[in-house]
Amino acid sequence: MGLITMLLLWTLGMTLVLITARNASARELSSSHKRSFYIADGGLRLAKEALLVSTEAAFAACLDKLDLYIEQELEDFLMIELEKELSGNDSQYMELEYCEDGNVTARLIRENVDSHLNGIFKKAYWDYFLTEKRLEVVGQIEAVDSEDVLINVRDDHIKFDLVDAFVMEIAALKSIGATRCVIDCILGVKIPDSDFGHIEYELHTKSLGKSIELGEGVYGELYLEAPKSVGVRGVLDLESLVSMSGWVRRR
Repeated sequence: MGLITMLLLWTLGMTLVLITARNASARELSSSHKRSFYIADGGLRLAKEALLVSTEAAFAACLDKLDLYIEQELEDFLMIELEKELSGNDSQYMELEYCEDGNVTARLIRENVDSHLNGIFKKAYWDYFLTEKRLEVVGQIEAVDSEDVLINVRDDHIKFDLVDAFVMEIAALKSIGATRCVIDCILGVKIPDSDFGHIEYELHTKSLGKSIELGEGVYGELYLEAPKSVGVRGVLDLESLVSMSGWVRRR
């Protein structure tokens, strides 16, 4: 009876030891999964920060391109539109005003010129993310260094999602011992408008130095009211442009 009792007690003790060891292993595994998840999540946050930096750089670079366009190409564009207006083909960017002094002034339709300039800006933004700086932007995101988290942009690909935004699918991977956590999500950046406090017009009149003949008669001088950028730039709300969505956790 004594031997049987000792055997039962030994069996019970070993069972308790095994249960305790299994519970400890399960707690450790659960803890590792939680740690790997939060560390991977932190890596994603840093990836978003890297995209914020790229977005700010893109905005500044595209505004510089727009300034260059205004300085070097806008006047030629407006002259083409003026010739179109004078030839009887209505231009959507300007209208003629006949003055009492026998001159003609071509006045800009400001909202349409603004829209044209905004289109130039957005085209530059498109080129920045999809062609010129795409690999650089991807590289900055994947270079995030946070507790050995591996950040990967799927196929190094940035795509346009048809709602004035660029998106990329990224994954953050973190391994701790035998545990492995992968979080998939989508990083997106909206294409902003150039009128984030950028362009203000100071209208000045330029004499084109030529006489013209229109249906109303011969006019002695033609003037063009042209826009001049005064270099006003506002503060861009980056957080409103960059977002994270579509999180999927894999183990």
